[in-house]
Amino acid sequence: MAWSDTSSKSGAPILAVSSVEGIAVWEKQSHDWDARVLSRHEDVVQSIQFQPNTHLLASAGEDGKLCLWNKGKRLTQILDGANAGFSCLSWHPQGHQLAAGGNNGELIIWSKGTRGHGFGRA
Repeated sequence: MAWSDTSSKSGAPILAVSSVEGIAVWEKQSHDWDARVLSRHEDVVQSIQFQPNTHLLASAGEDGKLCLWNKGKRLTQILDGANAGFSCLSWHPQGHQLAAGGNNGELIIWSKGTRGHGFGRA
């Protein structure tokens, strides 16, 4: 489970919850919370976390994919590198780097690209 640290249009943060290979993203609309399901992973989602001060959601799965979701809605980039799958992820406190651990002990770090071209290996 992960809360965004910034508010959405409704004034409330966004909440994301992973379950098996899907992610449910909850966003407050007026008086109710609406959910949408993000599905791209082909195996268990092990970790989810919002980039600090944004609504960019990262999800790491045992399928070896690390997915970046803009505003918890649209898939914007898929990062890979852990052939045996990912077990965890964490954003740098300033949000310019993302680190993920693989099931075989790998540590992979990506840095935010220049000119809005996503994240690349550091």
